[in-house]
Amino acid sequence: MPASKLNYLVVYPNHSQVYGCSSKKVADDSPPPEGYNEEDKNVFFITMEPDTNTVSLYKVKEEEKENE
Repeated sequence: MPASKLNYLVVYPNHSQVYGCSSKKVADDSPPPEGYNEEDKNVFFITMEPDTNTVSLYKVKEEEKENE
């Protein structure tokens, strides 16, 4: 079975679960787990950089989330 697309990671402080999704809209719209709120949400864009053969994470800025 082929893997699903994973372009965004969503993490919360002091929460061991990492959430993954394919679009920024899903990452932004997904509700936080119980005990957390939207301000706790950290969204990262993840990509494979073929020139350097490395996986890189880039934090999505708050302004980018609000402009959607």
